[in-house]
Amino acid sequence: MSSNKQRKARRKAEREHWEREQARVAERRRRVRLVGVFASVGAVVVGVGLVVALTAGDDSDQSAEDQAIEDTDLLASEAAADAHASAAAEATAAGEVLADDFTVEPGTPVDSGRKPALDDRPVACGGKVPANAAATRPRYPGGPAEMLEEGVDYVAVIETSCGPITIDLLEKDAPVTVNSFVFLAREGFYDGLEVFRDFGGITAVQTGSGDNSVGWDVGYRLPDELERAEREGYPIGTVTTAGEGPYTAGSQFYIAYGTWLDDGFRDNRIHTTFGRVLSGMEVIDTMTAMERVGMGGEAFAERLFMESVTIQQR
Repeated sequence: MSSNKQRKARRKAEREHWEREQARVAERRRRVRLVGVFASVGAVVVGVGLVVALTAGDDSDQSAEDQAIEDTDLLASEAAADAHASAAAEATAAGEVLADDFTVEPGTPVDSGRKPALDDRPVACGGKVPANAAATRPRYPGGPAEMLEEGVDYVAVIETSCGPITIDLLEKDAPVTVNSFVFLAREGFYDGLEVFRDFGGITAVQTGSGDNSVGWDVGYRLPDELERAEREGYPIGTVTTAGEGPYTAGSQFYIAYGTWLDDGFRDNRIHTTFGRVLSGMEVIDTMTAMERVGMGGEAFAERLFMESVTIQQR
């Protein structure tokens, strides 16, 4: 069985296990409620005096019912936590996506409730603010859906405010990361987001955040796929994840325009290389020549948008 089919089969089994647990919990609650109903009917049949005499007993029954429901809730919570921990351990061991919730179907969008901040800076290169620039981006707590087809070469074309950037996606070197990028691009997730940071300390521009901030969480984390980085480093034009160590990368990414990304991580290749710029480095040069604002001078004085990200197959 292929790795993709194994992942899907395992996730299906995990969801079915969780659903069985929920069904058992519901049945336990139903039985507890029936016990309470029968006790109440019996109390009505006896005389008023007996009802008064047994008031303390009714309180005791109610307490027992509440305790039983609380116990079943706790059991369900513990079972769900155990199932998630087991799925997470398997995903980590296999070098697969670490989902926030393995019971959610991969590729299912969930409202994040977070929008890009309002901004009145002008748009760079005479561009316009995309219609969806202020839209809420979803999270994907079940991870990305499977997108890649065997034997297909994937290329991304990023139309920016200052011109197009074409990127060869390295699906053979970083299949999990490229699959995530292709999925998000096809979902339209990246369209209208900003290139929000010039990370001068590592000479790379940063983008791909759902709210144009470094704190964005897409709902899942990617494994490290570091063989190419360890073999070749991070030369100018490299496209990498923007994580901080094992299983910290998500939707955000860097494009290196200088040598400091390579120099700074020469002894610790923590960023997955998943693409290389085929054309458009002059667009990056235009960006990095612009004025800076904000703390540390890492924000651009003008807004730079990814107007669209299109995936081509070759």
